[in-house]
Amino acid sequence: MRKSELEKLRTLNATPAMIKALQEPGTKRYYGGKINEEKYHLAARCQQLGGYLKVSICTKKDISKKVYTPKWDIFINYEGDEYITRERQQDGSYKWRKAYGYNLEDYTWYNKDWDEYVYMNPDSSSQIQKILGTIKKGFWGMCEWQEGCKKRNEEKKIKKLTDQWDKDMQPIKDPPKGFENWWHHNAFDGSNYIYYASSKSTEGYCTSCIGRVKLPEKPTHNTESRCPVCKKKVTYISRAKKTQCIWTRAHDASCIQRYKDGLVQRDFEVRRYDDKDALSINKSTYTIHEYRRTIVTAKGWGTYIYMDYRRRGMRWAADPEAWVGKHYETMYQKNFGQIFRKYKTAYPIAVKQGYKAAGLRYFLSQEHRYPAIEMVYKAGLYRLGNEMVNDGWLKLNGVLDNKASGGLAKILKIDNARMKRLKNMNGNIEMLRWLQKEKQMNTILRDCDIRTLTEADISPEVLERSEIGKYLTIEKICNYLNKQAELRSSIKGHALKTAIWRDWEDYVNMMIRQKMDCSKEILLKPKDLTIAHNELVARISMMDQKKEISAKKKRFASAQKLLESGELRKYEYDNGTYCIVAPRSIDDIYREGITLKHCIHTCDIYFQRINIRETYLLFLRHSAKPDTPWYTVEIEPGGNIRQKKSVLNEAYKDLNDAMPFLQEWQHWVKKNLSEEDKKLAEMSDKARREGYKKLREEKKIIWHGSLQGTLLADALESDFMEVI
Repeated sequence: MRKSELEKLRTLNATPAMIKALQEPGTKRYYGGKINEEKYHLAARCQQLGGYLKVSICTKKDISKKVYTPKWDIFINYEGDEYITRERQQDGSYKWRKAYGYNLEDYTWYNKDWDEYVYMNPDSSSQIQKILGTIKKGFWGMCEWQEGCKKRNEEKKIKKLTDQWDKDMQPIKDPPKGFENWWHHNAFDGSNYIYYASSKSTEGYCTSCIGRVKLPEKPTHNTESRCPVCKKKVTYISRAKKTQCIWTRAHDASCIQRYKDGLVQRDFEVRRYDDKDALSINKSTYTIHEYRRTIVTAKGWGTYIYMDYRRRGMRWAADPEAWVGKHYETMYQKNFGQIFRKYKTAYPIAVKQGYKAAGLRYFLSQEHRYPAIEMVYKAGLYRLGNEMVNDGWLKLNGVLDNKASGGLAKILKIDNARMKRLKNMNGNIEMLRWLQKEKQMNTILRDCDIRTLTEADISPEVLERSEIGKYLTIEKICNYLNKQAELRSSIKGHALKTAIWRDWEDYVNMMIRQKMDCSKEILLKPKDLTIAHNELVARISMMDQKKEISAKKKRFASAQKLLESGELRKYEYDNGTYCIVAPRSIDDIYREGITLKHCIHTCDIYFQRINIRETYLLFLRHSAKPDTPWYTVEIEPGGNIRQKKSVLNEAYKDLNDAMPFLQEWQHWVKKNLSEEDKKLAEMSDKARREGYKKLREEKKIIWHGSLQGTLLADALESDFMEVI
């Protein structure tokens, strides 16, 4: 609708009938008995002008001032399904609006002093109904049409979108012929089973093989193993013990197909249902649901989601906000040779070499950003390629020379000999940076040292900033890291050398603050870094916390008296391998907490419990190192163990070896309990149960560490070890 064209249409001023209607007094009464001030608040007329229906509305306020030009002119293009309103301002100018008729002013009938909102003569009222085809007449018929107009225009826009989406989806045919059989066998890694009839069975049904297999060992219900045929990880399930049906969790399976001049990745959610007869071949039931399609062409890419679009039923709809991220689907690869024949990409090589983030769109976007990725994969540097795709945005700054010519080695800022070493090391970005540094320094580093530096997350920049690098060569640094890693090999967790390096840096920085001589290797490289670091931390912390410890002794005088009396020494025990040691003072508890970096010295609750003799704190240590903190155990007077915690309030794999000793110690304690200890044990047991109940009611959750997100009550109950 052209506003200049609309302004040329003749003005529909107020008629005598409209003026009279707006001057009539009100007749209806409020609930309070007050008479309405006016019969009509507004008066309107309409006329068909050309291809438009013009509705003009005057106000009572304007008529009382003898202003007969309309306050609002509503122009309706009834064939084009559009409308617009021209509103007269106080200064005589106009502004254009798109509001419904009843929203042009504050329309709230229940608190207004009029009988009816709008007056319109019968002819105009019927004309609106006839032209617009509404159920209602007059002003309200116009408002009905306006509401319908909005809905019709929305439907037109939606149809335009959906028609285009349907057109985009039309070229996509059925999945490849071998796709269904492939995902039946390969999509359920981590959720595969071997079902067997009883413990005497010699064969079972493998859900990965989808067939019967001979069992190389006597099966045990709910134990993990590997299928003797397909070598996949499986769980043995006895149908004598588990007769109900089993639904696997949802898994992903993807395939890539040609799409016009491009490709389409199709992502499916698959499930498997194993009923009680799954001992028979092909008795598993499968379901598949396609939920995402990603189209990649020369023009760009688009992602489509199967969804209930605008509550109009399930269909494929474009997702303009789709994140170009990594998706971890299991990818069908048997058609790669056919579909990627004409495409210059390393994607098929990457997937076949174990690249897990299988999203085609993400991979191609990274290739576009870093063209060297294709060359890296084709050169056999698969680990480097994977890292460039996954973390390039984070780690590749300044690493590549994309403008270099003459081969991949120059792009990587190294030479052919170093590139060969990089390949032999199965190198990543950090190894590449060390080779670049080596070239800059005009030296040769041992390959094993580069591996060690990378494992410890030590970059050239990190080593340059480190105080350690000022005193030791790279070779000596790496040798020391490896030796300390051997000492800590029993500690669980990945990035072990990273943790050692951080402890070492922390240790050296503390040495500098204490004005110790870092040039002496005997001090710089202690035999056991863990012990040396913890002892130095404890020494410094104890110096800083003298006032705090003194305050604790006064506040928890009963606890200090109990510890100093030596009464808890009755719980001490040693079997030659492990020992239980009792603290002699609050100072010992502080030293233990600081060394192991947990909370026993900072949480008053432990001192309160010692004060009332609800629980005690004892130290679990190696007999060969009775003075070296290892595990802190919280015990009840009767020998029940509430908690067993080591460094950072965690329990590690090395505790498993000590569990028989703890059970042995508990039996010994039980035999030697006094009557007073038994009474205290009963009180402690009651307090613990009430404490667990309260924690569950409060739904307290652990916010840090390996148990993050776990209910505190569940974690405490899991750690609890009762005297049997």
